[in-house]
Amino acid sequence: MRTMKRVAAVALSVVVLMTSGVSAKAAVTDVQPAKSSSDAVLKWAKKVGEPFDEKTYANNTVSKIKLVGNYLYVADDAKHRIMKIDKKDGTILKEQKYCDESYIQGYVSSIGYGDGKVYVGYDNGRVQAFDENTLESLWITDENKNAINSDFVFTNGKLYFGTTAKTTDWYDNGAPFSYYVVTTSDDDKTKPDEEKTMKKVVESKTGKFYLKKGVVLGKYIVISDTAGTLTMIDTTNDKVTDTKDIGEAFSGNITYDEMTGTIYFVAGTNDLYGIKVSADGKLKDEKKVRLYETGYSSTTPEVYNGKVYVSGSKGKAFQDKGYMAVADVSSDKYKVNYTVELSNYSQCEPTIVKTGENSVRVYFTINDEPGGIYAIEDSKDATSATLETVYEPTGDIKNTGCMSDVVVDEDGTIYFANDSKYIMSVGKKVEDTKKPVTKTVKSTRSVKLTWKKKKSAKGYVIYAKAGKGKYKKVTTVGKKTSKTIKVNKDSSYKFKVKPYKLTKKNKKKYFKAYAAKAKFGSKTVKVTFKNVTGYSSYKVQMKAGKAAYKTVKTTTKGGTITYTKKKAKVGTTYKFSLKGINKVNGKTVSVTIK
Repeated sequence: MRTMKRVAAVALSVVVLMTSGVSAKAAVTDVQPAKSSSDAVLKWAKKVGEPFDEKTYANNTVSKIKLVGNYLYVADDAKHRIMKIDKKDGTILKEQKYCDESYIQGYVSSIGYGDGKVYVGYDNGRVQAFDENTLESLWITDENKNAINSDFVFTNGKLYFGTTAKTTDWYDNGAPFSYYVVTTSDDDKTKPDEEKTMKKVVESKTGKFYLKKGVVLGKYIVISDTAGTLTMIDTTNDKVTDTKDIGEAFSGNITYDEMTGTIYFVAGTNDLYGIKVSADGKLKDEKKVRLYETGYSSTTPEVYNGKVYVSGSKGKAFQDKGYMAVADVSSDKYKVNYTVELSNYSQCEPTIVKTGENSVRVYFTINDEPGGIYAIEDSKDATSATLETVYEPTGDIKNTGCMSDVVVDEDGTIYFANDSKYIMSVGKKVEDTKKPVTKTVKSTRSVKLTWKKKKSAKGYVIYAKAGKGKYKKVTTVGKKTSKTIKVNKDSSYKFKVKPYKLTKKNKKKYFKAYAAKAKFGSKTVKVTFKNVTGYSSYKVQMKAGKAAYKTVKTTTKGGTITYTKKKAKVGTTYKFSLKGINKVNGKTVSVTIK
């Protein structure tokens, strides 16, 4: 049975045309977490909050998880505190009370990080900053009449966030709502309650910033409200450079593909949008495709290698089936490759794990019982996929709701939380890590190119020729006249650039190509092993190509171990493994570290 909190969330989704936002940007990673229930194991589960209580109502909120290095940060409204948790075993290392024990975070809350500080937003419209090491209070903002209930974005010494209605005004439109910025510096270190002033950047007349998150695009941030208005902000002066009204309700979040300069999001009736963003902060060409003919989506897409992965509902919130869609956005006409049916829809941003040159595994949670982790496999020409259960909690940690992102660390351990108020750490079973863990690195050589400036040129196309081969395009740059690239062959190289300008129809018109000067860097390859502990000494072993492994470094220091191979052969694949050495019963034992 759904709690009153869940019912309230349903009510809100109706208010905003069945769309409620979620989630921060998730990673695209090479790290391999457990891929199915057969190799997943619960490492630990830590209770950090209290079950729902109708007497306290919203005061049982547990924030999203923020992973920073070896620590997890989370806020808990039941005890009005922020916590620093050891990711290895779930131990609460430090905790700090909110500046006022009457403060709460609202129904679904975020937690931010940046500038060595952790940030919490409150229902009474204030943001508090805590020191990441001590959790001591550093400052708090002045009060806003609306609740801080968006995700936080930190960039260039500033924190960006938006407002929505307070929990007491759940059904009240309460417009206008605004998007704010505050500098994060601790200006008066003698005052833990130093008050900082928020600056209003954007005001929405008809929408909210409920669970919204801005996306950083260089010096710009793009943000949306629930009414469907996109806004570009120049973070150097916090001025609006462009706005765009898509004409559909929109409460999910945005993802950005740097390769194509395109933002993606879902609005209206499961409409996936792609909008180009220009270098001067303008919202340009718009494309879209309908993912499913009924229902809606309030989630955040993830984009990788010409495909967008995103979930939605086929009908009503928390009642009807959901789907995970795979859409091809690599051509001018977007298309849906296929959808996978879910028991309900996923309200997190998918995490993409690269499993091969043209294959990925997509991890996500589903907002339904038992509140676990799921995945699908996708490849270049796939037309369908099977839903795979990665981990499902049982007992006290089983729950009917889960909006958590799947957070993956550098070891492949997954961290997430559901409405049980438990944070869970899910790793791989020991028997599935019997093979030695190696790091494979292909040697390359950096080359700094410079060339003469061509008057009136809008950009340059760089070409390279290896030995007696033909010139091949490397990349395109703007007006700058230098670029560092990498080559992957031991060969003599020649480089040239072809300037171009733009016609009135915005087409490229090329000038004659001319040579670029090249300054070659050193031929090196570097390997790094992190978080190494438990042995008296360590050996780094290396093999070049098909040769045998050889010990190249011995050290007694753990932690982070690095080795740099100088005079590496460009184009050769180098593999590295790490051995730990201890003495057991008077004998030296060498173990390949898993």
